[in-house]
Amino acid sequence: MIIMTTTVVRAQQQIPNGGLEDWTRTPGSGSFKDYEEPSGGWTSGNGVIHIAAGADPVCEKSSESHSGQYAAKLTTRSVFGQVASGSMYLGVFSLNLANPASSAKRGIPYAGPVPTRFRGFYRYQPQGNDSAAIYAMFTRWNGNARVLIHEARITITEATPTWTEIDISIPPFDEAPDSMSIVAASSADGENFRGSVGSTLFVDDFSFEWTTSRVEETRGPMPIIIAGTTAILPLVDRVRTVSAVDLTGRNLDLGPVNSSGSIDLAPCTHGLWFVIARDEQNVVIARSSGIVVR
Repeated sequence: MIIMTTTVVRAQQQIPNGGLEDWTRTPGSGSFKDYEEPSGGWTSGNGVIHIAAGADPVCEKSSESHSGQYAAKLTTRSVFGQVASGSMYLGVFSLNLANPASSAKRGIPYAGPVPTRFRGFYRYQPQGNDSAAIYAMFTRWNGNARVLIHEARITITEATPTWTEIDISIPPFDEAPDSMSIVAASSADGENFRGSVGSTLFVDDFSFEWTTSRVEETRGPMPIIIAGTTAILPLVDRVRTVSAVDLTGRNLDLGPVNSSGSIDLAPCTHGLWFVIARDEQNVVIARSSGIVVR
């Protein structure tokens, strides 16, 4: 097991690559086309075009941006005779042909203070009676399943030819989330393969905002130090549970903390993980930087 750490994030956890300036290209071959997706934990349904010869991407980099160089262009397509919504989200896409609706795994680890607002910009051109959706979602693993805590959503039902701002208030939560995703779809009911081919949604400049009182109230988690294959926890007397969460939202219980405050990271297999410690009220009181396990 090889472990490396990334930069420590102690308080506000902003949307990664929210300006959609950084993109990663995945090459195709023969009649299977290349495609690009935003970097920083973003993914889309583009992976399906590498089993659908000649199919066009549902998510594309566009120079028609609100600010900066780039925005994302999401277009509803027809793939294998099914409606494929133009969509992008923070999480992982793993194509499941037996159950296509389960291919999208939304969520990245989240342990910062809950934001007070979700903001962004969009343009939309629907076809027929189609509508688009953009939302921020916060979830947590309850030991058996992933539970939605809150969704800050906007549904767009009319043509919107100019860049229009999203500004949605987010209330305080009774439960602390351990995962977050931003989702944008050119057909709001695309998960059920409903929509109109050709509907096009542009998005750009996603961000969270916090009021000072919300940040001070949360105070931010303390850092967990990684030493080799061991995590060293602060505030040992207050820690009640310790878990590791990866980019797919998978949650591992790392067991009890010993008197020295150390936890073995052996259960963390290949991927990017965050170690999170919670108190008896289930409040995050400490977290690690990203742990890359190879």
